[in-house]
Amino acid sequence: MTNQIEANAMDAYSAAVSGAAERAGPAVVKVEIAGPAQPQQPRRGRGRRPQPPPRGQAPYQAAGSGVIFDSHGRVISNAHVVQAAPRPDAISVVLSDGRRLPAVVEFADPSVDVAVLRVVPQGSFPVAKLVSTPVKVGQLVVAIGNPFGLSWTVTAGVVSALGRSLPTGPAEQLTDLIQTDTPINPGNSGGPLVDARGRVVGITTAVMPYARGVGFAVPTATVLGAIARDQERRRAAGPQRFGISGMPTAIEPELAQRYGLAEPRGILLVEVTPGSAAERASLRPLDILIRLGEAQITSAETLKQRIDALEPGRGIELAFLRGGTLRKTHIVIGGQ
Repeated sequence: MTNQIEANAMDAYSAAVSGAAERAGPAVVKVEIAGPAQPQQPRRGRGRRPQPPPRGQAPYQAAGSGVIFDSHGRVISNAHVVQAAPRPDAISVVLSDGRRLPAVVEFADPSVDVAVLRVVPQGSFPVAKLVSTPVKVGQLVVAIGNPFGLSWTVTAGVVSALGRSLPTGPAEQLTDLIQTDTPINPGNSGGPLVDARGRVVGITTAVMPYARGVGFAVPTATVLGAIARDQERRRAAGPQRFGISGMPTAIEPELAQRYGLAEPRGILLVEVTPGSAAERASLRPLDILIRLGEAQITSAETLKQRIDALEPGRGIELAFLRGGTLRKTHIVIGGQ
């Protein structure tokens, strides 16, 4: 009788873990970072430590994890994962179906170790469900990620404690963390911690150095708070003359190849300010601007010069690429 009870309990546990993985797994991505320069080293116990190559050898490559949280392909990860990128165009995400898509950082908040990436729109995206309901000590949780570059690895454990703090620097610390004994290894950083129903309750961030079974995750409520603050910041920025926030990236040969361009031209938008002329013209992050009026756009500086030369309220045609397709829009610079 005892053996049967134990067998039933194990079956129920296995079903809960596999069910959670099946529900959340498709939305988990691998975050890849590549570049020629030595990256910023991640803080203790985090991420996959990128190793700069010996002089004259191939570029380094680093990997972390993330989870898609909306149908537009926005991905939650850790700030320390994306801060290793030497350039805005050095980040890609690999989806569970094998698609590898370029991505840019929408925002990163190191104070809570949260970042949001935006990928190039291409088809539909599986989306994970986020819940901010507090977890309980002893609750079953499952981590999904890419430890040591091993894709879509599932581990399970329980919530060990709540409200933990973890030093991340001489005068820095993460607070209000979920502590779990779920195995979290280098490369898991940024991946989801989910409950038995496959709902994201946290984002894995770190392990205690030299200790087994002591890992940490940022609660979903903290993640959603960081996203809300970023959205409020964007709204508070208000309309601007053109409306490009962040530093646009010039399209060089390597980036042109990644985006399927026949030749390197234009600039890649990283961020579009809400309420701006750019947003009113239906521009989006990851659009590639190639021409304003009759002038080719070759850098952020040439775009600025062209915009500064326009009279307020004057409309002008803008040509851009989205998903490899040439599009045109009419943009009016100045108040509307």
